[in-house]
Amino acid sequence: MINIDQYFQAKPHTEEDEATAKDMLDRVNDLLAHALEDGVFSGPTCPNTGTQISGSKGGSGDGGFRLQTATTGSAKSSHKEAKAVDVYDPEGELDALLDHSEIGGGQNPALEHYGLYREAPEATPGWCHLTTRAPGSGRRTFKP
Repeated sequence: MINIDQYFQAKPHTEEDEATAKDMLDRVNDLLAHALEDGVFSGPTCPNTGTQISGSKGGSGDGGFRLQTATTGSAKSSHKEAKAVDVYDPEGELDALLDHSEIGGGQNPALEHYGLYREAPEATPGWCHLTTRAPGSGRRTFKP
């Protein structure tokens, strides 16, 4: 499971950021707990961050919260709003669960059930980008 300290990595943030991140992490952690219980996700630890958050070598940790000055990703990244996390998923187990889950019914049922959206797996090799911010298309799985 991903905790709030791992997410922020001592980066300065507001109380609003913390409340927003807590909501998002509660949803993500509920999904991860379900996947672990079902044995479809092993919950690996990223060797670069020492957590389930994906990040680059050297520990920049940009798979969690990003400062407004971060150059990783889009200038309007949901990471900068404390609404997204990149879950380390080197084997694509979590993405496979989200592609084939029966939770909740409908298209991308697990994402709907947990109130999450994700970037398309082909755009996120080795990690699963999950967010509470709906993309403009409104699709649960979207292409950046």
